[in-house]
Amino acid sequence: MKQIRFFDCTFDELPLDMQEVYILMGYGSHVPNNDILQLIQEIVDELKQRITPHYGYVLVDGEVPEKGKLRLDNQLFNPGVIIAHAMKGAEKYAIFTATIGEEFDRYTHQLKEEEDILRAFIADALGSVLAEAAVSLLMKQLSEAAEAEGMHISNNYSPGYCDWFLAEQQQLFSLFPNGSTGITLTESCLMLPVKSVSGIVAIGKGIQKREYSCAICKMVNCIKNKKKITTK
Repeated sequence: MKQIRFFDCTFDELPLDMQEVYILMGYGSHVPNNDILQLIQEIVDELKQRITPHYGYVLVDGEVPEKGKLRLDNQLFNPGVIIAHAMKGAEKYAIFTATIGEEFDRYTHQLKEEEDILRAFIADALGSVLAEAAVSLLMKQLSEAAEAEGMHISNNYSPGYCDWFLAEQQQLFSLFPNGSTGITLTESCLMLPVKSVSGIVAIGKGIQKREYSCAICKMVNCIKNKKKITTK
């Protein structure tokens, strides 16, 4: 039987790193001036009242049957050599989603209708970091649960990373119970709400986290790659 766990949390529970927001805004290792900092804080305060992050995972059986392939719950995926290698030897796999919800989309839509370009830009950066913070919270819970059973977790990987085609997002979402994620997919496999993340994590006694290899990944829009570029 699959183990299914989904949670709501508050804004304040998310491990928000403001320096990551500044990086996505183009400040690199610097801090914005006081006027921009005040504007950022105003948006943070507004989002605290609006968003309810939702995240969770389903534990499934699986294996790496051959190079570049991954079988999850009897479905065959093609994540590519890099991801499949990181998944090798796991005893369980967690497929997960995390989203900061539809209210964020409504908020940014309102800003764009008001042609408040600066606020919309700041909100977009905040939304990206908040979504990743929701994933970090999920990963912390996964790690604690795995360690309680003497196991470890891998990094998280998503469709669109490395050589894993985004089209397999549909297949991944078929493994979630209907309505559990709070996320829908467009025909082009993009997620709605827009600030959402999905992916997989390997769990096992011989699994270990490794550094992300941005140099060999082709995903130009990845938040990790953007942070790397803007801090050079």
